[in-house]
Amino acid sequence: MKPISLITCCRYVLIGWFFCGISPLPAQTVITNFAGLNYYDIAPISGFTTPPDTMGAAGTNHFVEFINGGFAVYDKTGARSSLISDTAFWPNAGISQATIAAGLTDPRIIFDAQSGRWFATELTLDTTGNKILVGRSDTADPSGPWKALSFTANSGFGDFDTLGVDATGVYIGVDDFDATNNFTGVSMFSIPKSDLIASPPTLARMTKFENLDDLTYGFTLQGVSNPDAGPGHGLFIAIDNAAYGYIDRTTINGSGAAGATLGARVRISTVYDAYPNPAVMPSGQTVDASDDRFTSAIKQIGGYVYMANTVSNAVLQGGQDAVHWLVLNETNNTIIGEGLISDSNYDFFQPAIAANHNGKILLSFNRSGTLSPAGNISIYAAVGTLAHGAITMGAPFLLKQGQTGTYSVSGDTQPFRWGDYSATMVDPTDDDLFWTIQEIPNSATSWGTQVFLISMATNRPALAIAPSGNNVQLSWPLSTDRAYQLQTTTDLASGNWSSVTNVPAVVINQNVVTLNQNGPAAFYRLAK
Repeated sequence: MKPISLITCCRYVLIGWFFCGISPLPAQTVITNFAGLNYYDIAPISGFTTPPDTMGAAGTNHFVEFINGGFAVYDKTGARSSLISDTAFWPNAGISQATIAAGLTDPRIIFDAQSGRWFATELTLDTTGNKILVGRSDTADPSGPWKALSFTANSGFGDFDTLGVDATGVYIGVDDFDATNNFTGVSMFSIPKSDLIASPPTLARMTKFENLDDLTYGFTLQGVSNPDAGPGHGLFIAIDNAAYGYIDRTTINGSGAAGATLGARVRISTVYDAYPNPAVMPSGQTVDASDDRFTSAIKQIGGYVYMANTVSNAVLQGGQDAVHWLVLNETNNTIIGEGLISDSNYDFFQPAIAANHNGKILLSFNRSGTLSPAGNISIYAAVGTLAHGAITMGAPFLLKQGQTGTYSVSGDTQPFRWGDYSATMVDPTDDDLFWTIQEIPNSATSWGTQVFLISMATNRPALAIAPSGNNVQLSWPLSTDRAYQLQTTTDLASGNWSSVTNVPAVVINQNVVTLNQNGPAAFYRLAK
């Protein structure tokens, strides 16, 4: 049996590609990059909390950050419109103060484009019989009303909740511990999605698969999220807990109704799997890189399932931590692509992955190492493609450099807490837009989070015009390379163009500039 952990509280070597031919990697452009919540944002509303359990999701017009202690809503330019504590969020949604009196941990959030709703979970910290809180928004506006319910996670303690949503079901997994923190198994809860979005929501038809054998079903069960109509069943995937080098896939039949059932577990061999070490910083101190479980969400697009975890790369002399990515053909349980992002000078950890319908992939993660300042805990990403059933993954590139070579917080001990996960997703209204939220040290003694909106658009942007009352609106996709500028001229023959200074509004992933139609006649273009 592999080790179990309770988690509450240069020269790049890319190994193990499986492909028949190399597809061109998509270009990427950072469209938006803004600071999310940090240690000192949370302190006044929830106390000093570590780690943040970095989590967020993109919706139609908003980005939501939901971390330990705080729930924040941003527009897609990064302007924060609201921040409340998680201990305020759940009572606002109908959970009693008594239910959350012991404290909260491990928030998760997903926007479901099919229903136009947000779904969120979090755990209470009762020593025994702790609760899973599950809520959904009334509309696509996360600032509006939410409705929430609660149920018992485990007779002992249910830890590390996971969240998946597909066309028919909402799937919540937990790792089970007894009252003295002995690991006892795993559980999965299947809830018909229609029941949660009903008014009022209900858990009456929830199916509980409790105290499953982890040696059969794996450790830390991740319900797979799928934005499409899907294969007609739910599924969950976990890292195998009997031996290294396997993952476990289980189908949930009838997840849209009462009495869901589990199909036979399928054990699938993988090339890479080894328990990671703590990640090293230039100071020589370490942060916790977690274990080899899938900490972040697992996504399905079409017939393929995308996942990533942290492993130790035994090929490297120092056994540095590596990001392990793999793609599964859901219909026949074959891994069509698998590899490591690794380097002898650095540790890579806390990955999250997403893919769109055009086969473009974004993988985001942290990197650290002993070198200074290159080894400061920083945020990196890599892009890849799926084409003709084969995966190509590129080398990592920097998103944000860490500003300190050491990190710790008051009262913590080595390896210092980090994570416990991150999130990467495709924007629900534009398949070429990818979001990621990652943790980064704000100082030697405090953490922060950072949000990135990355475009993988390859087409030249189109400028559109439409009347709007007494005005006209010019619009172009938010995924457009920022090097393109809106320009105007009153005389095409002159060739003299000037920049339009109006700041675009962002409406459903379109940049929109509003002009008075009674103004002087002029021509407009996008140019760079």
